[in-house]
Amino acid sequence: MAQVRIKAVWAAAAGVLVAGAAWAQGAATTPNTGQSLEDLFDRGGPLMWPILLCSVVMVAFIFERWIGLRHSRIFPAKLHERLLGLAREGRLDEAREVCRTGRSEFARLVGGGLARAEADGFEMEAGLEEEGGRVLYNLRSNCKPLAIVADVAPLLGLMGTVTGMIKAFDVVAKSNALGRTELLAEGISEALLTTAFGMAVAVPSVIVYHIFRIRADNLLREMEDAALEIVAAMRKGLKR
Repeated sequence: MAQVRIKAVWAAAAGVLVAGAAWAQGAATTPNTGQSLEDLFDRGGPLMWPILLCSVVMVAFIFERWIGLRHSRIFPAKLHERLLGLAREGRLDEAREVCRTGRSEFARLVGGGLARAEADGFEMEAGLEEEGGRVLYNLRSNCKPLAIVADVAPLLGLMGTVTGMIKAFDVVAKSNALGRTELLAEGISEALLTTAFGMAVAVPSVIVYHIFRIRADNLLREMEDAALEIVAAMRKGLKR
């Protein structure tokens, strides 16, 4: 069910991005202006460059998290089967070594529980809980730049709009053309370009940020269930 929800969110995000691209293409070829997207970018002023940088950062971390949160990389099925088999046979030392040499987050999570296997009570479960917090932090860590982009890009756009409005009114005032509304309208349209581009970057950033956080949470929940199964099998195996 969780996988279905994630796929639905991915589909919604893809729809938003495709719609935004279609809108930009339409704006770039509209017969009324005859302006390309590059012309609109140039008219937006110097603050368009940091907004462009935000978009580059967004795309880079989208690809990084897409690769970094792959199920096979975080939670290898073969590693799960191997650790479960060792746990059922009570081979604690071998299981610890497998976790120590493993590079996946699942190996780290199980290793945190098996480190307390010789203690009484529910120490292994406590170890899993503690290590789970660290694993979740690692899974979410590279999602933070997406949240920063989502916050910064609209602010840069707003700053560009404010400075553009100041320049527009200044031009009209100095040219003694207060009755010529076309001059003011042209200046305002240019000033609003930065806000439009800033929002175009912020919206997909917010969407993918929450998608990746949901993905991280679901991966941790799945790994914890598997780790608890291994811990229970190890406890029985050690009693033999």
